[in-house]
Amino acid sequence: MKIKYRSNLVAGIVSIILGIICWMIIPTQIAEDYAVTYGITSKTVPYAVALLWIVCGAVLAVQSLVFKKDEIKVLDAAKEAKALGYMLVLLIYAVLFRRSFLISTMLLGVATLAFTGSRKKSYYVIVLMVVVILYLLFSKVLHVQMP
Repeated sequence: MKIKYRSNLVAGIVSIILGIICWMIIPTQIAEDYAVTYGITSKTVPYAVALLWIVCGAVLAVQSLVFKKDEIKVLDAAKEAKALGYMLVLLIYAVLFRRSFLISTMLLGVATLAFTGSRKKSYYVIVLMVVVILYLLFSKVLHVQMP
């Protein structure tokens, strides 16, 4: 299945949406600095970045809709299915990471090798051994608390 889209318009819309999301989550992620009553606070730079994100998205959307400066690109969904599958693997990794570093990272390593088409069993063993060694190094030697 092939999907046609306007590159500037889609990038502009995505940028505006992400900028709005960023703007909305700033108050929940950055504490209010009560010592400062004026000027630059801990929220100033994140708000500026979110605003810049929104403005750049709006410029791209205007270029596409008003000035017709846009390319129509074709996305082959069948070719991109593998990439979407790997994004799903990364999402699963992020969820499992909260439970166990060791298991989630082992699964990510094995899944990455499988997605790249690696057939050598020694590569899988090496990845698993490196993950275990890193886990032991960080948790037992460096005393870093791992999930």
